[in-house]
Amino acid sequence: MDPRRLLPALVIILACAAAAPAAHAGWIWSPRTGWVGPTGAVKDSPEEQLVFSVAFFDRQDYRRARLEFKKLVNAYRESPEAAEAQYYLGRCAEEEGDYYKAFLEYRKAVQTYPSSKRFEEMLEREYQIGNFFLSGKRRKLLGTAALIPARDKAIEVFEALVEDGPFSEYGSLAQYKLGLAHLGLQDYEQAVEAFEQLVARYPDSPLVDDARFQTALASLKGTFQPGYDQSPTDTAIRQLEAFSRDNPTNELTKDAAGRIEELKEQRAAHEYQVGRFYEDRRKVDAAVVYYQTIVDRFPRTSWAPKAAERIQVLKP
Repeated sequence: MDPRRLLPALVIILACAAAAPAAHAGWIWSPRTGWVGPTGAVKDSPEEQLVFSVAFFDRQDYRRARLEFKKLVNAYRESPEAAEAQYYLGRCAEEEGDYYKAFLEYRKAVQTYPSSKRFEEMLEREYQIGNFFLSGKRRKLLGTAALIPARDKAIEVFEALVEDGPFSEYGSLAQYKLGLAHLGLQDYEQAVEAFEQLVARYPDSPLVDDARFQTALASLKGTFQPGYDQSPTDTAIRQLEAFSRDNPTNELTKDAAGRIEELKEQRAAHEYQVGRFYEDRRKVDAAVVYYQTIVDRFPRTSWAPKAAERIQVLKP
């Protein structure tokens, strides 16, 4: 045979060999299949690829299942099976205990395939993952447990749920848990905002009363540090009083009453300290104003008799 006739075929073979990625040393080329990796080519249809992938998932071979599901998503991105494959990517991560990775996969599925038949299920799974992080569980970081609790990740999960599924049954639940997550991190202003948004967005939710109560608690928790600005304390007192007035039979009302008395005692103590401050500087009129405020606004506190006594001494 004339060697010149073999030249074109040889050129093609060499070109194909040059085109093969250097990192893919285990790949094999044939005229029928083209380049096929060690794990095989994608199946001829998304239906076949899905069945093939799920078989590995059912056998708990999550590493191989994840690889096959990713191939399906990449090759048949617009197919209904791609939505199912994206869901299973979350399931693989969840089964392996990497809950944050599972959340990211579920959210990608929810945002990319909002018409998926798994939409509500994935929201539910995200919600349970958020609860897992809210409980203070640690999360995986580079394959190992993180060194800090994952309440910050709970905030990320619940914010995603509120954004992606506001009208689902998990919308109001996630909004409420978002407030609790901020409380857990002592982010009181963000907690108040989250609870107030629940009341505004979901006025018919059974969580509204609890949200109002938590709003008051979040407000007062920010007032425990001493300081001159007592407006958060006043706000908390008003909110708790409104809650007690509007919910006389609620099981939280008794707790609210105790909190109100505690806050008024704290508020009166602050007024008394300011009164003594002015009294020590011989600003009698200013001191009497603060003592009179205690007598008028907080008459049932332990500071009221002391304030009244100081008024008698300064203004006999």
